[in-house]
Amino acid sequence: MWWLSFRDGTAVIVEATSLLHARMLAAVNEIGRVAQFVDGYRLAAELAALVPNDRVGRLLSPDDAWRLYEQLARSRVMVAGVRW
Repeated sequence: MWWLSFRDGTAVIVEATSLLHARMLAAVNEIGRVAQFVDGYRLAAELAALVPNDRVGRLLSPDDAWRLYEQLARSRVMVAGVRW
């Protein structure tokens, strides 16, 4: 599962095998603006399991993205390489 971030603070969580795959799925499904893409992070399985199903595959507003980020951060699961 991948967390894709966009310049306007929105985000999308996509089930994909790679960052490229996640970006392609978001583009094909018109989720987020391709030109606004900032970065993407693989979510560790422990974190991915905490993401509610209704948050996967849809554009999250900046507020929704921040709330979900805080929820995941509170889980105290350490994820190597994630620069949040």
